[in-house]
Amino acid sequence: MKILFLVPPETISLESSVPKALEGGKGYYPKLGLLYVAAYYERETGNTATFIDCPPENVSEQALLARVREIKPDMVAMSIMTFNLLDAMHTAKVLKQEHPNLKICLGGPHVNLYPKETLNLPEIDYVVFGEGEKIFARFVQALELRDVPIAESLSSINGLGWKLNGTSHINPAETELLDLDELPFPARHLVDVSCYQHIIGEGRQFFTIQATRGCPAACSFCDIRKTKFRIRSPESVVEEIEELVKMGVDDLFFVDDTITIDKKNVLAICDLIVVRGIKIHFKISARVDTINPEVLKALKQAGCYRIHFGIESANLKHLKYLQKGQTPEKVERACKMTREAGIGFFAYMMIGIPHETKEEMYETVDFAKKLKPDYAQFSICTPYPKVELYYQMLNEGIVPEDHWQKFAENPTADFKIKFWNKDFSEEELRQIQDECHARFYSSPTYIMKQITKLRSWSDFTAKARMGTKILTSRLGI
Repeated sequence: MKILFLVPPETISLESSVPKALEGGKGYYPKLGLLYVAAYYERETGNTATFIDCPPENVSEQALLARVREIKPDMVAMSIMTFNLLDAMHTAKVLKQEHPNLKICLGGPHVNLYPKETLNLPEIDYVVFGEGEKIFARFVQALELRDVPIAESLSSINGLGWKLNGTSHINPAETELLDLDELPFPARHLVDVSCYQHIIGEGRQFFTIQATRGCPAACSFCDIRKTKFRIRSPESVVEEIEELVKMGVDDLFFVDDTITIDKKNVLAICDLIVVRGIKIHFKISARVDTINPEVLKALKQAGCYRIHFGIESANLKHLKYLQKGQTPEKVERACKMTREAGIGFFAYMMIGIPHETKEEMYETVDFAKKLKPDYAQFSICTPYPKVELYYQMLNEGIVPEDHWQKFAENPTADFKIKFWNKDFSEEELRQIQDECHARFYSSPTYIMKQITKLRSWSDFTAKARMGTKILTSRLGI
């Protein structure tokens, strides 16, 4: 079979809790999960895949149709989040109008939550839910069997949903987790690495990497809360970094949710980077209670220039509501240690938490200013599909109905993400959000700090672009 792995054009994506002016303004990240699936598929089947990432490649709908006519794939595989389900559905419909026999397979976070609902949508022939690498490869191999009835071969694959004669079938979920060291490196050879960028990075060429999966923390707003934490060997991670450097990459983002859960593994990765003399800039995400001076020193020596911390709130009451498992005091200590180690940090903050007052939201801004991060982002608390926070707000009556379930069953373009706050309207929360960003980024102390840290004209223009977006958002331009 000829497989096209596809990231669809952005046409009708749902709006997120990130400020409107900043959506899409940070550059393009590669779809690492889909690249992993493509790499595993190529290794296990011996076939060569094709990969089109429409947004960074600037591939329009018409250009995509032309590419599909040229490639003539048997199947298009897309990995989707709830945010771009509508994009995927629209693209599937357009492709099938011209190629009725083309098969469409969807996987990714949205499908993991709603496999049956996704399979029941028009134009969708197959769904893969769970870790997709092995499932997808087994699925394609089963389709290529000639001496086994199709129903028999497909029904034996856990984590697969399929249609036969118009009837949907959902197999049991796959419970066996992958050994991360058995996975091939993502199929970066299928994409143009130069298409990916991040405007507040440190190097010339940006890309992503993953060293761990899962997170044992219990944050109620997160879709991977209390999941098994798994690591790759330091040797495997550093070999991949060396491969990326050979491709011209000098700026990496570890997309792991909390890479520092296993401190020994992080220290070993950093040590290998230093011992092998690899010149690389990178940033990571971490919980404030998973770092210490030893880890920070090793990260700095290896090339880490920024840590992304999920701080959320200045108020212990709201941190407990979110089941964050940290205190403002722990946050302050971690941020102080990070600054002293010479590493910058990005503070992810949250406003509009249920029962939070406007004054408390602005106290969170003051707290962020006190921490002195390089950047801060104030997202509006949003109960996303099937996370603990969503069920908590349903039980409290804050969310009146299971609107995400309705969307999964019937995704329409007029659907709007709701913040579901009893005390503030969406417009009020957006205005407060804009004010929070303006208060943080217009602080004279912050401005002077950024001026003293400018390294180049490109650095200046990148930060100026972000500042302009924030200003225009506040002014409603």
